[in-house]
Amino acid sequence: MLKPLLWSAALLLTVACTGPQAGPVALRILAFNDFHGNIQAEKPSPGRLPVTVNSQTEMVETGGAAYLATLIGQEKADHPNSIVVSAGDLTGASPLVSALLKDEPTIGVMNEIGLDLNVVGNHEFDYGAQELLRKKSGDATFKGAAFDYLAANVVTASTGKPLFPPYAVRAFGGVKVGFIGVITAETPTIVAAAGVKGLSFLDPAEALNHYAAELRGQGVEAIVAVMHEGASVPPEIAMDGSPCRGMIGALTDIVAKADPAIDLFITGHTHQAYACRLDGRLVTQTASYGRMLSVIDLSLANGDVSAAAVRNVPVTRDLAPDKQIEALVAAAEQKTAPIRAQPVGTLAAPLSRKPDGNGESALGDVIADAQLAAGGLMGAEIAFMNPGGIRQDLPSSPEAGLTISLGDLFAVQPFGNNLVAMDLTGRQIHTLLEQQWLNQPADRKPRMLQISNGFSYCYDDGRAEGTKILAETIQLGGARLVPDRQYRVVVNSFLADGGDRFVVLKDGINRVQGDSDLNAFKDYAGRNVAHLPAAPQGRICRKG
Repeated sequence: MLKPLLWSAALLLTVACTGPQAGPVALRILAFNDFHGNIQAEKPSPGRLPVTVNSQTEMVETGGAAYLATLIGQEKADHPNSIVVSAGDLTGASPLVSALLKDEPTIGVMNEIGLDLNVVGNHEFDYGAQELLRKKSGDATFKGAAFDYLAANVVTASTGKPLFPPYAVRAFGGVKVGFIGVITAETPTIVAAAGVKGLSFLDPAEALNHYAAELRGQGVEAIVAVMHEGASVPPEIAMDGSPCRGMIGALTDIVAKADPAIDLFITGHTHQAYACRLDGRLVTQTASYGRMLSVIDLSLANGDVSAAAVRNVPVTRDLAPDKQIEALVAAAEQKTAPIRAQPVGTLAAPLSRKPDGNGESALGDVIADAQLAAGGLMGAEIAFMNPGGIRQDLPSSPEAGLTISLGDLFAVQPFGNNLVAMDLTGRQIHTLLEQQWLNQPADRKPRMLQISNGFSYCYDDGRAEGTKILAETIQLGGARLVPDRQYRVVVNSFLADGGDRFVVLKDGINRVQGDSDLNAFKDYAGRNVAHLPAAPQGRICRKG
């Protein structure tokens, strides 16, 4: 059961947007998700998407806040009843141009674009609740967000009170529409422990149902769920509102449990693109980084949603960029340029984070080796790196060629983690490897840790969870790991706290904290840049 939440009615956000109108009211919702501070159109590029023109599909460069602003403006034109919504991770894991300035440039850009609502995402907690509250309210030198944050299932543990309002109610043509915001339940396992200290994360489906009932008690029948949670989908997933096929993940369970009064689910977190009907209700997501916009058209009649249609529109560069947004981005670029431009060197070939059939990537190998090199000062023999912490390929902007800068490295590892060395037994390391499958979300298993040079193992994916790792193949320096012997391991501070459900790392002893993961990467890449291998090194093997 959803535990009682204590909050003041003053938190309810109600805004009348237009006066009453005769007949059905047309409402346009413009939605995106997982922007992650990608205000630039390049350096790094937000990335490409497939775009079809005259029956021909090609990959084209997309994204950039100035182009997103123009598309939003175009889609709002002639639609007096409209609202702009973000499904979380608006900030956090951002490129250096935003992150160096505490993501204030992103907040300023979104104020100018006219964002109305943002549900909190897990990365919005990367620097803790107090910093997130500062982003909303501002301080002596920063005016804060002009839009509203929502978080129905995030409460302060000591009081039970929501950190942000659970929902907002907006009136369009005299029809009230409720927007309930929820965040993924796995947030405590995928954010550094310090970032969510003192907070409780409740079940999102129960929170949606709790507040849907509350909204209906207030006479609000049109209800939209804005969720920082989503699904994984096949490449052929519908983008036009037709039935969802092949969708897996937390979203499917939440929709199945959700109150039928909830008409629409605007989702995020999984960086997927879809716009389809799940059990008859629209679910949308727009990939990530501002590369796509969901244009959702609702017809409101008798106080409720009578019809709904959706199309996902790529944010292409054939649009005229918004000049005001370009000026804001340029100001952030100028402030951060000296740091971002610090040279690292020239690669022999690009390094991809895409895993091979065994789960190993070239860039993952390099980062694990960099952490082992830095961890050697703390006696480390083995390094493990979580794949979700590798955010971009290297270089992050292919158009820049193979010369890389500190900005490129930060785009790959933007979280500001420190390295932590600890002692684990061989048996605990075996358990760690099994936890790549154990208790992982169905759409994200296995989470294949990237491993450092000298360490290797094999697994059989056909065996039962908990028995997939072939114990006799776990080796360090060619010798089989001894179950009762202690080994010195280095990981980032996110993993050290049990992040990504690698909970055995919390049992590591004799802990010593080292330098930042970014500094480790910079130092290692700078020394070896011309010789970094462009292919996975065969440290992980798959049998069966």
